[in-house]
Amino acid sequence: MNDIALNREDITALSSEVRIAILKALDDRSGNSINDLAGELDLARSTVHQHLGILMDSGLIKMDGSRKWRTYSLTSKAQRILHPEKGYRVLLLLGTSIFTLTSGLFFIHSYVCGYTVQDASKIHDPLMLIIGELLLILSIALWYILFLLRKAKKRYSI
Repeated sequence: MNDIALNREDITALSSEVRIAILKALDDRSGNSINDLAGELDLARSTVHQHLGILMDSGLIKMDGSRKWRTYSLTSKAQRILHPEKGYRVLLLLGTSIFTLTSGLFFIHSYVCGYTVQDASKIHDPLMLIIGELLLILSIALWYILFLLRKAKKRYSI
């Protein structure tokens, strides 16, 4: 898990209600210009410009000036600050997939080796095989979800 290291600049940038509102507005809709933010927050353009400069200096937002209008969007650091719970999804899915994989292998092993009941012959219960196969399929499905989350994270990373 990537911890978020905050320095004095970050804490100063996050200490203003207006800057927090700007971050939330950029989180809702990326690619806002100063005019968009000023209209949405009912603030003067100069005030928004001043706060955007502080947020840019702290590395929480970035500016894209390649178009006619300068637009602003969140950096990955700001996204991790606003949404710290998103990193735990991957950890939970990975742990669950490892558990289902080992459980599935255990059930398949139990079917292959069989078990003895009251000194009788070995019993190979097909239910063990079915459960094991279902757990293996579930672990593969969880890995696929992890792959999709990772792909989406790369696509939308800032």
